[in-house]
Amino acid sequence: MDPLKITASTLIMRGQYDGIASMEDLLDFFKLLPNPDKQFAVMPGIAHNSTKAVNYAIAYHILLSFLTQPAPLYRG
Repeated sequence: MDPLKITASTLIMRGQYDGIASMEDLLDFFKLLPNPDKQFAVMPGIAHNSTKAVNYAIAYHILLSFLTQPAPLYRG
């Protein structure tokens, strides 16, 4: 997938112990996203399958925060 073609707000979540997606690869992808409304979150104590992990509440908290954040009042 080409990150330059993603124009929507974007949240990338990575588990601390994710053995599939490396931190470097995800950060490189994140940096190329053109929309300034983007977030990168590392979930402590979680591997790749964050919603089924013991610490799943962390994933849900990050998702809820991203999906309910208020729109900016000023965009410059």
